[in-house]
Amino acid sequence: MADPRHASLEKLRELYRSRAAAFRQELIPYFRYVLQSGFGLLLSAIGITLITGYIRLLNDPGDWPSDIVGTVVLLLIALYAPLRTYFQPADTVFVVPLEKEALAAVVLPKARRAMLASALRMLAAFAVFAPLYSQAAPTAEAAAGRPLPLLGLAFALVGAWNAHAAWNERRLASSAWRVGLRAARFAAVALVAAGLLLRPFVPALAFAVLCAAVLYALARLQTRHALPWDRLIAEEAAARRRWLRFLSWFVDVPSETSRPARRGWIAWTADRLPWRRDSAWTFLYAKTLLRSDTFGAFWRWNAVLIVILAMAKEPLLDAIAFAIAVFVGGLQLTELGRTRFAENAAVVPLRPERRLRAVAGVTRAAGLVA
Repeated sequence: MADPRHASLEKLRELYRSRAAAFRQELIPYFRYVLQSGFGLLLSAIGITLITGYIRLLNDPGDWPSDIVGTVVLLLIALYAPLRTYFQPADTVFVVPLEKEALAAVVLPKARRAMLASALRMLAAFAVFAPLYSQAAPTAEAAAGRPLPLLGLAFALVGAWNAHAAWNERRLASSAWRVGLRAARFAAVALVAAGLLLRPFVPALAFAVLCAAVLYALARLQTRHALPWDRLIAEEAAARRRWLRFLSWFVDVPSETSRPARRGWIAWTADRLPWRRDSAWTFLYAKTLLRSDTFGAFWRWNAVLIVILAMAKEPLLDAIAFAIAVFVGGLQLTELGRTRFAENAAVVPLRPERRLRAVAGVTRAAGLVA
Protein backbone atom coordinates (compact mmCIF):
# COMPACT_ATOMS: atom_id res chain seq x y z
CA MET A 1 0.00 0.00 0.00
CA ALA A 2 1.37 3.41 -0.95
CA ASP A 3 2.28 5.77 1.88
CA PRO A 4 -0.17 8.76 1.75
CA ARG A 5 2.41 11.09 3.28
CA HIS A 6 4.99 10.14 0.67
CA ALA A 7 2.44 10.77 -2.08
CA SER A 8 1.66 14.21 -0.59
CA LEU A 9 5.37 15.07 -0.48
CA GLU A 10 5.80 14.14 -4.12
CA LYS A 11 2.76 16.16 -5.17
CA LEU A 12 4.05 19.22 -3.32
CA ARG A 13 7.51 18.87 -4.85
CA GLU A 14 5.98 18.58 -8.30
CA LEU A 15 3.71 21.59 -7.66
CA TYR A 16 6.57 23.89 -6.70
CA ARG A 17 8.85 22.55 -9.42
CA SER A 18 6.14 23.41 -11.94
CA ARG A 19 5.80 26.90 -10.47
CA ALA A 20 9.53 27.48 -10.72
CA ALA A 21 9.51 26.27 -14.32
CA ALA A 22 6.53 28.49 -15.15
CA PHE A 23 8.29 31.51 -13.63
CA ARG A 24 11.40 30.86 -15.72
CA GLN A 25 9.37 30.37 -18.87
CA GLU A 26 7.59 33.66 -18.19
CA LEU A 27 10.84 35.61 -17.90
CA ILE A 28 13.05 33.92 -20.50
CA PRO A 29 11.36 35.51 -23.59
CA TYR A 30 12.16 39.00 -22.26
CA PHE A 31 15.89 38.33 -22.01
CA ARG A 32 16.07 38.58 -25.79
CA TYR A 33 15.37 42.29 -25.40
CA VAL A 34 17.90 42.55 -22.57
CA LEU A 35 20.60 41.09 -24.83
CA GLN A 36 19.53 43.21 -27.79
CA SER A 37 19.75 46.31 -25.62
CA GLY A 38 23.50 45.99 -25.24
CA PHE A 39 23.26 45.14 -21.55
CA GLY A 40 25.35 42.03 -22.15
CA LEU A 41 28.05 44.17 -23.75
CA LEU A 42 27.89 46.53 -20.80
CA LEU A 43 28.32 43.65 -18.35
CA SER A 44 31.21 42.33 -20.43
CA ALA A 45 32.87 45.74 -20.35
CA ILE A 46 32.41 45.96 -16.59
CA GLY A 47 33.80 42.43 -16.16
CA ILE A 48 36.85 43.18 -18.32
CA THR A 49 37.45 46.41 -16.40
CA LEU A 50 37.26 44.60 -13.06
CA ILE A 51 39.59 41.82 -14.20
CA THR A 52 42.19 44.22 -15.57
CA GLY A 53 41.97 46.34 -12.44
CA TYR A 54 42.36 43.23 -10.28
CA ILE A 55 45.46 42.18 -12.21
CA ARG A 56 46.97 45.65 -11.85
CA LEU A 57 46.29 45.58 -8.11
CA LEU A 58 47.96 42.17 -7.81
CA ASN A 59 51.08 43.54 -9.49
CA ASP A 60 51.26 46.56 -7.21
CA PRO A 61 48.70 46.61 -4.35
CA GLY A 62 50.59 49.27 -2.40
CA ASP A 63 48.39 50.93 0.22
CA TRP A 64 45.14 49.79 -1.35
CA PRO A 65 42.54 49.72 1.50
CA SER A 66 42.19 45.96 1.60
CA ASP A 67 40.98 46.08 5.20
CA ILE A 68 37.96 48.30 4.48
CA VAL A 69 37.12 46.91 1.04
CA GLY A 70 37.51 43.29 2.15
CA THR A 71 35.30 43.74 5.19
CA VAL A 72 32.56 45.55 3.25
CA VAL A 73 32.52 43.14 0.30
CA LEU A 74 32.52 40.01 2.45
CA LEU A 75 29.81 41.55 4.66
CA LEU A 76 27.54 42.26 1.68
CA ILE A 77 28.06 38.80 0.22
CA ALA A 78 27.34 37.16 3.58
CA LEU A 79 24.13 39.14 4.09
CA TYR A 80 22.73 38.03 0.74
CA ALA A 81 20.54 35.09 1.72
CA PRO A 82 17.52 34.74 -0.61
CA LEU A 83 14.97 31.97 -0.20
CA ARG A 84 12.74 31.34 -3.21
CA THR A 85 9.78 29.13 -2.31
CA TYR A 86 7.31 30.15 -5.08
CA PHE A 87 4.54 30.30 -2.50
CA GLN A 88 1.35 32.09 -3.55
CA PRO A 89 -1.44 33.67 -1.48
CA ALA A 90 -3.81 30.80 -2.30
CA ASP A 91 -1.47 28.41 -0.47
CA THR A 92 -2.67 29.76 2.87
CA VAL A 93 -6.05 28.20 2.03
CA PHE A 94 -5.28 25.08 0.04
CA VAL A 95 -1.86 23.97 1.31
CA VAL A 96 -1.99 24.90 5.01
CA PRO A 97 -3.47 21.47 5.90
CA LEU A 98 -0.25 20.02 4.46
CA GLU A 99 2.02 22.38 6.38
CA LYS A 100 4.31 19.66 7.71
CA GLU A 101 4.64 18.13 4.27
CA ALA A 102 5.33 21.54 2.68
CA LEU A 103 7.98 22.23 5.31
CA ALA A 104 9.67 18.88 4.72
CA ALA A 105 9.29 18.76 0.93
CA VAL A 106 9.85 22.37 -0.09
CA VAL A 107 11.09 24.79 2.54
CA LEU A 108 13.72 22.92 4.53
CA PRO A 109 15.50 21.57 1.41
CA LYS A 110 15.58 25.09 0.00
CA ALA A 111 16.88 26.48 3.30
CA ARG A 112 19.68 23.90 3.30
CA ARG A 113 20.54 24.73 -0.29
CA ALA A 114 20.57 28.43 0.63
CA MET A 115 23.08 27.68 3.39
CA LEU A 116 25.29 25.71 1.00
CA ALA A 117 25.07 28.42 -1.68
CA SER A 118 25.96 31.12 0.86
CA ALA A 119 28.97 29.11 2.06
CA LEU A 120 30.20 28.60 -1.51
CA ARG A 121 29.75 32.30 -2.33
CA MET A 122 31.79 33.30 0.70
CA LEU A 123 34.48 30.76 -0.11
CA ALA A 124 34.73 31.98 -3.72
CA ALA A 125 34.80 35.62 -2.65
CA PHE A 126 37.58 34.99 -0.15
CA ALA A 127 39.56 32.99 -2.72
CA VAL A 128 39.47 36.04 -5.02
CA PHE A 129 40.31 38.42 -2.18
CA ALA A 130 43.06 36.32 -0.57
CA PRO A 131 45.94 37.37 -2.89
CA LEU A 132 45.21 41.05 -2.26
CA TYR A 133 44.72 40.35 1.43
CA SER A 134 48.19 38.82 1.61
CA GLN A 135 49.99 41.55 -0.35
CA ALA A 136 48.30 44.88 0.42
CA ALA A 137 50.02 46.87 3.14
CA PRO A 138 46.99 47.32 5.48
CA THR A 139 46.42 43.54 5.82
CA ALA A 140 49.72 41.87 4.90
CA GLU A 141 50.86 41.56 8.52
CA ALA A 142 47.50 40.15 9.66
CA ALA A 143 47.45 37.67 6.75
CA ALA A 144 50.89 36.36 7.67
CA GLY A 145 49.69 35.44 11.15
CA ARG A 146 46.92 32.99 10.20
CA PRO A 147 46.42 30.01 7.86
CA LEU A 148 44.48 31.27 4.84
CA PRO A 149 42.71 27.92 4.10
CA LEU A 150 41.27 27.91 7.62
CA LEU A 151 40.30 31.55 7.28
CA GLY A 152 38.46 30.74 4.05
CA LEU A 153 36.68 27.86 5.79
CA ALA A 154 35.72 30.20 8.63
CA PHE A 155 34.16 32.64 6.16
CA ALA A 156 32.28 29.79 4.49
CA LEU A 157 30.84 28.84 7.88
CA VAL A 158 29.90 32.49 8.47
CA GLY A 159 27.98 32.44 5.19
CA ALA A 160 26.16 29.22 6.08
CA TRP A 161 25.33 30.51 9.57
CA ASN A 162 24.03 33.78 8.14
CA ALA A 163 21.61 31.94 5.82
CA HIS A 164 20.42 29.77 8.73
CA ALA A 165 19.94 32.83 10.95
CA ALA A 166 17.96 34.54 8.18
CA TRP A 167 15.64 31.50 8.06
CA ASN A 168 15.14 31.66 11.84
CA GLU A 169 14.31 35.36 11.58
CA ARG A 170 11.64 34.66 8.98
CA ARG A 171 9.94 32.30 11.43
CA LEU A 172 9.57 34.89 14.21
CA ALA A 173 5.98 35.85 14.97
CA SER A 174 6.91 39.34 16.20
CA SER A 175 7.88 41.75 13.44
CA ALA A 176 9.69 43.97 15.96
CA TRP A 177 11.89 41.07 17.06
CA ARG A 178 12.45 40.12 13.44
CA VAL A 179 13.70 43.60 12.57
CA GLY A 180 15.78 43.83 15.73
CA LEU A 181 17.47 40.46 15.26
CA ARG A 182 18.15 41.24 11.61
CA ALA A 183 19.87 44.50 12.60
CA ALA A 184 21.84 42.65 15.27
CA ARG A 185 22.87 40.02 12.73
CA PHE A 186 24.06 42.68 10.29
CA ALA A 187 26.18 44.29 13.00
CA ALA A 188 27.51 40.91 14.18
CA VAL A 189 28.52 39.85 10.66
CA ALA A 190 30.34 43.16 10.16
CA LEU A 191 32.26 42.72 13.43
CA VAL A 192 32.99 39.06 12.71
CA ALA A 193 34.28 39.81 9.20
CA ALA A 194 36.52 42.59 10.46
CA GLY A 195 37.74 40.44 13.34
CA LEU A 196 38.58 37.44 11.18
CA LEU A 197 40.49 39.62 8.74
CA LEU A 198 42.32 41.97 11.10
CA ARG A 199 42.43 40.56 14.64
CA PRO A 200 44.14 37.48 16.10
CA PHE A 201 42.54 34.46 14.48
CA VAL A 202 41.60 32.31 17.51
CA PRO A 203 39.92 35.10 19.54
CA ALA A 204 38.14 36.31 16.41
CA LEU A 205 36.87 32.79 15.73
CA ALA A 206 35.68 32.47 19.33
CA PHE A 207 33.89 35.82 19.00
CA ALA A 208 32.16 34.60 15.84
CA VAL A 209 30.94 31.45 17.62
CA LEU A 210 29.71 33.57 20.56
CA CYS A 211 27.75 35.91 18.25
CA ALA A 212 26.14 32.97 16.45
CA ALA A 213 25.20 31.31 19.75
CA VAL A 214 23.70 34.49 21.24
CA LEU A 215 21.61 35.30 18.17
CA TYR A 216 20.45 31.69 17.89
CA ALA A 217 19.40 31.66 21.55
CA LEU A 218 17.52 34.96 21.20
CA ALA A 219 15.65 33.60 18.18
CA ARG A 220 14.80 30.36 20.00
CA LEU A 221 13.38 32.24 22.98
CA GLN A 222 10.75 34.00 20.85
CA THR A 223 7.46 32.64 19.53
CA ARG A 224 8.06 31.19 16.09
CA HIS A 225 5.97 29.82 13.26
CA ALA A 226 6.73 26.33 12.07
CA LEU A 227 6.30 27.63 8.53
CA PRO A 228 5.99 31.45 8.08
CA TRP A 229 3.52 31.46 5.19
CA ASP A 230 2.88 35.21 5.10
CA ARG A 231 6.57 36.11 5.26
CA LEU A 232 7.56 33.67 2.52
CA ILE A 233 4.65 34.73 0.30
CA ALA A 234 5.62 38.40 0.73
CA GLU A 235 9.27 37.66 -0.09
CA GLU A 236 8.27 35.67 -3.16
CA ALA A 237 6.09 38.54 -4.38
CA ALA A 238 8.96 40.98 -3.76
CA ALA A 239 11.39 38.79 -5.72
CA ARG A 240 8.96 38.66 -8.62
CA ARG A 241 8.56 42.45 -8.58
CA ARG A 242 12.33 42.91 -8.60
CA TRP A 243 12.72 40.71 -11.67
CA LEU A 244 9.90 42.48 -13.52
CA ARG A 245 11.29 45.87 -12.52
CA PHE A 246 14.69 44.87 -13.88
CA LEU A 247 13.19 43.69 -17.16
CA SER A 248 11.08 46.85 -17.44
CA TRP A 249 14.31 48.79 -17.95
CA PHE A 250 14.56 47.13 -21.36
CA VAL A 251 11.05 46.19 -22.45
CA ASP A 252 7.43 46.85 -21.57
CA VAL A 253 6.60 43.95 -19.24
CA PRO A 254 2.88 43.30 -18.76
CA SER A 255 1.99 42.71 -15.14
CA GLU A 256 -1.19 42.31 -13.19
CA THR A 257 0.05 45.07 -10.84
CA SER A 258 1.13 47.54 -13.55
CA ARG A 259 -0.79 50.77 -13.90
CA PRO A 260 -0.34 53.99 -15.87
CA ALA A 261 2.20 56.37 -14.36
CA ARG A 262 1.16 59.99 -13.99
CA ARG A 263 4.55 61.51 -14.90
CA GLY A 264 3.25 65.07 -14.72
CA TRP A 265 6.74 66.33 -15.48
CA ILE A 266 6.52 65.04 -19.08
CA ALA A 267 2.91 63.93 -19.78
CA TRP A 268 1.84 67.55 -20.32
CA THR A 269 3.73 67.64 -23.64
CA ALA A 270 1.05 65.50 -25.30
CA ASP A 271 -1.54 68.12 -24.35
CA ARG A 272 0.23 70.58 -26.67
CA LEU A 273 -0.90 68.63 -29.73
CA PRO A 274 -3.59 70.38 -31.82
CA TRP A 275 -7.12 69.39 -30.85
CA ARG A 276 -8.42 68.07 -34.15
CA ARG A 277 -9.55 64.72 -35.51
CA ASP A 278 -6.35 64.16 -37.50
CA SER A 279 -4.27 64.31 -34.29
CA ALA A 280 -6.44 61.92 -32.26
CA TRP A 281 -4.31 58.83 -32.84
CA THR A 282 -1.12 60.84 -32.24
CA PHE A 283 -2.52 62.12 -28.94
CA LEU A 284 -3.55 58.61 -27.89
CA TYR A 285 -0.16 57.11 -28.69
CA ALA A 286 1.73 60.02 -27.13
CA LYS A 287 -0.18 59.67 -23.85
CA THR A 288 0.23 55.89 -23.98
CA LEU A 289 3.99 56.19 -24.42
CA LEU A 290 4.55 58.87 -21.79
CA ARG A 291 2.53 57.04 -19.11
CA SER A 292 3.71 53.49 -19.82
CA ASP A 293 6.51 51.30 -18.55
CA THR A 294 8.15 51.60 -21.97
CA PHE A 295 8.85 55.27 -21.42
CA GLY A 296 10.07 54.51 -17.90
CA ALA A 297 12.66 52.13 -19.33
CA PHE A 298 13.43 54.62 -22.12
CA TRP A 299 14.17 57.64 -19.95
CA ARG A 300 16.07 55.64 -17.33
CA TRP A 301 18.30 54.16 -20.01
CA ASN A 302 18.95 57.60 -21.49
CA ALA A 303 19.75 58.96 -18.03
CA VAL A 304 22.35 56.22 -17.56
CA LEU A 305 23.92 56.97 -20.96
CA ILE A 306 23.94 60.70 -20.20
CA VAL A 307 25.98 60.00 -17.07
CA ILE A 308 28.35 57.76 -19.03
CA LEU A 309 28.79 60.39 -21.74
CA ALA A 310 29.43 63.05 -19.10
CA MET A 311 32.12 60.92 -17.45
CA ALA A 312 33.78 59.63 -20.64
CA LYS A 313 36.87 61.61 -21.61
CA GLU A 314 37.71 59.94 -24.92
CA PRO A 315 35.96 60.79 -28.22
CA LEU A 316 35.91 57.10 -29.18
CA LEU A 317 34.09 56.19 -25.95
CA ASP A 318 31.66 59.04 -26.60
CA ALA A 319 30.90 57.69 -30.06
CA ILE A 320 30.43 54.11 -28.82
CA ALA A 321 28.17 55.18 -25.94
CA PHE A 322 26.13 57.41 -28.24
CA ALA A 323 25.69 54.60 -30.78
CA ILE A 324 24.55 52.22 -28.02
CA ALA A 325 22.13 54.85 -26.70
CA VAL A 326 20.58 55.34 -30.14
CA PHE A 327 20.32 51.61 -30.81
CA VAL A 328 18.82 50.71 -27.43
CA GLY A 329 16.47 53.70 -27.38
CA GLY A 330 15.18 52.87 -30.84
CA LEU A 331 14.65 49.25 -29.81
CA GLN A 332 12.65 50.31 -26.77
CA LEU A 333 10.50 52.74 -28.74
CA THR A 334 9.47 50.02 -31.19
CA GLU A 335 7.40 48.53 -28.36
CA LEU A 336 4.89 51.36 -28.85
CA GLY A 337 3.77 49.84 -32.13
CA ARG A 338 2.78 46.63 -30.32
CA THR A 339 0.46 48.43 -27.91
CA ARG A 340 -2.98 46.83 -27.59
CA PHE A 341 -5.70 49.27 -26.64
CA ALA A 342 -8.89 48.35 -24.86
CA GLU A 343 -11.62 46.80 -26.99
CA ASN A 344 -13.73 49.96 -26.85
CA ALA A 345 -10.95 51.85 -28.68
CA ALA A 346 -11.81 49.86 -31.81
CA VAL A 347 -15.23 51.48 -32.06
CA VAL A 348 -13.96 55.04 -31.88
CA PRO A 349 -14.77 56.73 -35.24
CA LEU A 350 -11.14 57.28 -36.24
CA ARG A 351 -9.49 56.23 -39.47
CA PRO A 352 -7.41 53.10 -38.68
CA GLU A 353 -4.89 53.78 -41.45
CA ARG A 354 -3.63 56.77 -39.47
CA ARG A 355 -2.42 54.57 -36.64
CA LEU A 356 0.92 53.66 -38.23
CA ARG A 357 1.57 57.29 -39.12
CA ALA A 358 0.81 58.33 -35.54
CA VAL A 359 3.10 55.65 -34.07
CA ALA A 360 5.92 56.67 -36.39
CA GLY A 361 5.46 60.34 -35.54
CA VAL A 362 5.48 59.79 -31.77
CA THR A 363 8.49 57.47 -31.77
CA ARG A 364 10.38 59.78 -34.15
CA ALA A 365 9.75 62.77 -31.88
CA ALA A 366 10.83 60.86 -28.78
CA GLY A 367 13.95 59.55 -30.50
CA LEU A 368 14.97 62.99 -31.81
CA VAL A 369 14.50 64.57 -28.37
CA ALA A 370 16.60 61.81 -26.79
